[in-house]
Amino acid sequence: MFDFTFGDITVTRIVEMEMPMLGATTFFPEWNDAAIEPHRDWLIPRHFDPASGNVVINIQAFLVRTPRHTILVDTCVGNHKPRNREMFDNALFPWMDNFLALGVAPEDIDYVLCTHMHVDHVGWNTKLEDGRWVPTFPNAKYIFARTELEFWKQQSEQDQMTRTGDYIVDSVVPILEAKQEVLVDMDHQLDDGLTLQPLPGHTPGMVGLNINSGGAEAILCGDMMHHMIQCHIPDWSTVACADMEAARVTRKAFLDRYVDTDVTIVPSHFPNPTAGLIVTHGDTFGFRYIGE
Repeated sequence: MFDFTFGDITVTRIVEMEMPMLGATTFFPEWNDAAIEPHRDWLIPRHFDPASGNVVINIQAFLVRTPRHTILVDTCVGNHKPRNREMFDNALFPWMDNFLALGVAPEDIDYVLCTHMHVDHVGWNTKLEDGRWVPTFPNAKYIFARTELEFWKQQSEQDQMTRTGDYIVDSVVPILEAKQEVLVDMDHQLDDGLTLQPLPGHTPGMVGLNINSGGAEAILCGDMMHHMIQCHIPDWSTVACADMEAARVTRKAFLDRYVDTDVTIVPSHFPNPTAGLIVTHGDTFGFRYIGE
C-alpha cells in the first residue's frame, strides 16, 4: 500500500530504501535480548534481522495532494552528496524515478515540508547542477519550523555534525540562498485540513503534519518513533535524538492521546505499509498496520 486517502486529501509514499540498516544495540542504547524476547514473533524478520543485528528502517518521502496544493513531506537522503556514512555517501538512489513515476514533476510541487532537519529528511531538497547545489523543486516554498532551522544552523556553524557530515551546507543553505524558505511556528496551518503539530525532542523543532478532512484524521509524525518497538517500550529513545528525555515525554504523550482512536498514524521509518493505528497491547501500546 503506497496510497492513502483522508477525505479529499491523498498521501502517497515514495520510498528511497527499506532494509535492515541500523545496529539495534547501537541505535537503541537499552536494546537487549531479554527485553525483546516477548516481541520476537512480530519483530523477525519484518522489523529486525537477527543475523546482522540490524533493525529494519524505511527511508521515504510523502506526496500530499489537496484540492489546492501539491506538497512533499521530507526528502530522504538524496544523491551525489558527501556523507560520513558509507551507505549515504555519494549515493545513487532511484528515488527521483519513483517520484516521476507518480505523474508529477519537480515543478509541480507547491510546498516542501521538512518535519525536521536530519540527513535522511532533507537530501532531495537540492540537486547537483553544473557543480552547484540548487533547489530540486524550483517553484516550491520550503516550510521550515523556525526553531528547527535555528538549531541546525548553529550546529553547522559550530562544526557539530561530524556523525553524518554537514548536510546543512548542501541541503538547506542553498534553499536560503534562493530565498525559497518560509519560516513558521510549530503549529502553523499549511492548507485547509493541514496543520503542523509540535513534536519536539528528537530534534528541538520537529513537527508532524496533522491531516483532517472529510471526517478522517491522520498524522505524519516524522521521527517521533523510528521503530515499532517504541510503541511496546516507549521509554526507549535513540542515539539520534537531540534530547532523549524530551523525545520520551513527547512519545508517551502522543501514544496516550491516540491509542484506540481511529486516527491513522504514519511514522517516517516504519516498513511497508507504514501507516497504522496505535492500539492497547497489554499494559502498554502496540501498532496495527492498515489492512492487517
